[in-house]
Amino acid sequence: MNKILTFAFTAIFIVILYSIIIFSLKIMAKDVRNGGKKKRLKKASLGLEVISSGENNTLKVGAVVPINGEITLGRRDDNSIILNDQYVSGYHAKIYLRNNQCIIEDLNSTNGTFINEEDIKGKRYVEEGDKIKIGSVEFKIIG
Repeated sequence: MNKILTFAFTAIFIVILYSIIIFSLKIMAKDVRNGGKKKRLKKASLGLEVISSGENNTLKVGAVVPINGEITLGRRDDNSIILNDQYVSGYHAKIYLRNNQCIIEDLNSTNGTFINEEDIKGKRYVEEGDKIKIGSVEFKIIG
């Protein structure tokens, strides 16, 4: 009886072990076929290109800042993009993505935020090609 029980447990153990090995090999074969890459949804990738740096010597014309999360712009040191310009507020504006749409929000700045030469108040959707002017600095939304 003891030998039969030992044989049964050994057989069950071997079946489980081979099942795990076969399952692992199937996963590895699938990874090799796909090149190890997972399928990802294509996300809209937008960026903020510096068109004119104005009075800022820290910004270079042609530089691009990717818009991934939230970008804050202003004169204060804790902004994502620091704008050393007398016409820029400490916390001037922020740009962020919601549901694959880009939004700019003027944070009650003194001299305003301009989209395509139009002064905005509050939030505004922006698209690829729109020009944003804050103080003497000009950006363009690129995709």
